[in-house]
Amino acid sequence: MLWGLLAAVGVLGVTTPPAAEAQDRFPAVVTHVVDGDTVDVRLPDGQPISVQLIGIDAPETTPNECGGEQASDVLERLVEGRDVVLVTDPTLDRVDRFGRSLFYVDRTDGLDTGEAMLRAGWAELFVGNGEFERLRLYREAQRDARVTDSGVWFRCGGDFHRSRQDELRERRLTASKFMRRYYSSISRRRFLIAWRMLGPRLQRKLGPYRQWRAGYRRSLGTSVRSARARLAGRRAVVAVSLRARDRDACSERIVRQTFRGRWILAPRRDSWVAVRVRMRKTGGGRVRFSKSECRQEAPPSSPQTPAPRPRNCQGYNPCLPPGPDVDCAGGSGDGPRYVDGPVSVRGDDPYELDRDGDGVACES
Repeated sequence: MLWGLLAAVGVLGVTTPPAAEAQDRFPAVVTHVVDGDTVDVRLPDGQPISVQLIGIDAPETTPNECGGEQASDVLERLVEGRDVVLVTDPTLDRVDRFGRSLFYVDRTDGLDTGEAMLRAGWAELFVGNGEFERLRLYREAQRDARVTDSGVWFRCGGDFHRSRQDELRERRLTASKFMRRYYSSISRRRFLIAWRMLGPRLQRKLGPYRQWRAGYRRSLGTSVRSARARLAGRRAVVAVSLRARDRDACSERIVRQTFRGRWILAPRRDSWVAVRVRMRKTGGGRVRFSKSECRQEAPPSSPQTPAPRPRNCQGYNPCLPPGPDVDCAGGSGDGPRYVDGPVSVRGDDPYELDRDGDGVACES
C-alpha cells in the first residue's frame, strides 16, 4: 500500500533513512496551508501528513513576521483544496529536523509551487545541508523577484523574518518615500509618471491630464521639506510640507511659496496610490500662471504741484500782485485787469481803487 511505502521511507518521521537514489511521486490533496512554506495534505488512503516545501523559506505567521500573512494567502490561492503531486528529491533526506516530510509540491497542471512562491517574492531560497535538484531553477526565480522588487523584497526590504513592528515602520517609510517621489517626478517634468501615481477618482478631480500638467508648466520645482506618514488600517496618511518656486506669467519674476497638506494613500500591489489630497498655502507671494490673469494697471499719477502763493500783494486783500493796471469790474477803467470787490486796501493803493479813502475798494 502507498501508506506502507511512505512509512518505509521515513515520511512518518520514525526514522531518517539515507537519501534515495531516484525521485518518488505521490498524489495528494492539500487540506490546509500552515504558512508560506508548509502545508497539510491528505494521501489517497486518507492519512494526513505535514509537508515542508523543499528549497524555500517564507515569513512566519507565528510570530507575525513581515509578509507572513501575505505569503500564506498566496500559497492558499495556489494549492489549498487542490490535487497535487508530492515529489521527493533524491539528494535530500525525506524528513526535516521538525518531523515534517520534505517534498516538492507540484500541481497537476505542472506548476511548481515552490518556484511560484520564489518568483512572486513571498519566499526566499533555502539551501540546508546541501544543494538539491531544482536549485538552479529556484535561483533564477528568486533573482527575477529581486529585480522586479516583488513581494517581501519590496514590502519588507528583503528581510524575510522582520517583525510586525518593523513591517509597519517600513510601510510608513515607503509611504513617505512615495510622496517624495511624486513631487520629484513633477520637478523633473516627468508628468506622466506622477499622473499615474494618482488614483482614477483623484485624476478626475484634478484633471484632465493636460489641464493638470499645464498648472505645473511654469513651475521651477517643488521641494518636500517634510513628509510624515501614519497608518490608518490599510491606508497611509502623509502630512507634507512643501516649498515651491514658480515664474509669474505677467511679471516673469520668480515667486516663492510654501504649502502644507495631507495625502491619503491606498495600497496598490506592492506600492501605494494617492486617492485623496488637501493642500493649503501657508506663505509666499501670488503667482499668475496665464496671461489672462494679467491686468492693465494705470501708472500712478504724479501729485499736483500747488501753485506758489503770490508775494507782494501791495496791501490788497484779496491779493493783487504787481502787474498791468487793475480796475474795478463794471467801472470806467480800461483794465487790462479787472477785479470784483470788495477789496480791502491797507497800502498805498497803487491802482487807485479806493477813491473815497474808506479802506474798501470796488465795493459796488
